[in-house]
Amino acid sequence: MTPEAPKVLNGMASALLVKLMPEVRTPFGQSVAGMAGMLAFVLAQESDRAVDRLHRENEAVAAILRDAAAILPDEALSDRAREAAGTRTPPDLRVSTMQAINDRLRAVFIEVHAAIEDTPGDDARALEERIWEEIRESTRRRHLEALM
Repeated sequence: MTPEAPKVLNGMASALLVKLMPEVRTPFGQSVAGMAGMLAFVLAQESDRAVDRLHRENEAVAAILRDAAAILPDEALSDRAREAAGTRTPPDLRVSTMQAINDRLRAVFIEVHAAIEDTPGDDARALEERIWEEIRESTRRRHLEALM
């Protein structure tokens, strides 16, 4: 049997919050048990969705960077955007690999966002709106379900 991380972490969170915390006698101990339980709960959610979230973000950011490369007035930034967008295919699906790609894409994404804000024209305004929509969507992807 291979333990599934979300199930194990949810079980740990439940045990810490429901069974252990009431048995702890000091406020400090209860606080530590409660924090450990909440962290296990958060990790359970994130471990289940991390690869999917990162894949979706990498694809969305890469698409924006590809389109930005065509309208950016700064040729060097345009080249970096095009290059970053072309290197989003992971060699494996480990969270650390996907996160490293996400980090590289987002570093260029931030530069592109700043440059697009200063770029005149309707194409730049449309791309700026796509950037803000991706930022909002990225926040939604990180939403945590309420505990219990």
